[in-house]
Amino acid sequence: MAIALTLHLLGVIVWVGGMFFAHLALRPAAAALLPPAQRLPLLQGVLERFFRWVWLAIAAILISGYWVFLGLWQGQAGVHIHLMQGSGWLMVAIFVFIYFRPYQRLRRALSADELPRAGEEMALIRRLIGVNLILGLSTSLLAKVGPHLI
Repeated sequence: MAIALTLHLLGVIVWVGGMFFAHLALRPAAAALLPPAQRLPLLQGVLERFFRWVWLAIAAILISGYWVFLGLWQGQAGVHIHLMQGSGWLMVAIFVFIYFRPYQRLRRALSADELPRAGEEMALIRRLIGVNLILGLSTSLLAKVGPHLI
């Protein structure tokens, strides 16, 4: 159980912490200091590296979560666990959409030197990461306080 929970927590820290940093620290600083021609390639490069870690984090979260839920708890858990599971899958769906749609369009737009189009895709990515950040923080809080509320 300790190994599974450690993997789960590390995955959450990487994913949610990375979104928090990128959304609330890196992007605003880049927007204040760099013109779009420099900012957009920088953010695309950051996302490229971050998204590799997100794929690993998702795998760690899902494998460890279902290891505990199905293996150790034999599918028996409180409502807060089911809510966490649902919000987690919603986060995964949003990330998969980000990765395969606006992120790929961002990459193509930057390769074609189409900065306005790249800016539109980055704006969509930013909004969706904001949604996922709220979901991730809420899910993390639910993990801790859920057993006491529900």
